[in-house]
Amino acid sequence: MQKRSLQKLGGLAVITGSLLLAAWAFFWTALLPAFGETGDFYVIVKDPDYVWIAALALVALILLIFGFTAVYATIYDSSGITGLLGYVSITLAYFFEAAQVTWEAFVYPAVASHGPSIPLFSDAIFFKHGQVVLFHYMSLAAILIGITLFCYVLVKSREFPKAGGILIFGGAMVYAAGPMINVYLAVAGVVILAAGCFIIGSTMIKETDA
Repeated sequence: MQKRSLQKLGGLAVITGSLLLAAWAFFWTALLPAFGETGDFYVIVKDPDYVWIAALALVALILLIFGFTAVYATIYDSSGITGLLGYVSITLAYFFEAAQVTWEAFVYPAVASHGPSIPLFSDAIFFKHGQVVLFHYMSLAAILIGITLFCYVLVKSREFPKAGGILIFGGAMVYAAGPMINVYLAVAGVVILAAGCFIIGSTMIKETDA
């Protein structure tokens, strides 16, 4: 397959992945019980809409891994060590998130269906375990470093509009802070991020058609 074709597929992957991520954020908020109201993640896992909504996020992350690899390939020559570190960090973060969502979509429902295991969710035993907490902070660190460095390179590059990198960075920061303030702010952050990804992806597609 030619490089231009791979670049075009990468652009489509970035756009589709970001739209699926925005759809996940919307449906998670609109259709599933609010954790803040129930305080019990078990109620969320047992909701009939839970599995397909979690699966949306998994597909989105897989597409974004491929898409951002294509983006990095486009700016490779000019991005230097900063771009490399940003790409490695953001890809690692996506892998961490994909691993987490894989458990959420396929393992959590199986565990929740076994009566004696319910306290793992209702009493948050799963989420308070030291290794799970460590994994969570590793993922957050990778996201913060990756988004900051990669978006910096995007903004500095000549290949992409500055608005794309700015929106991706801003959206990620709003999404990260959103749950501590308001869940709808987190959804807004994902939408902003998706807008930035749309700009980046559409630029890649236009370049291949030029």
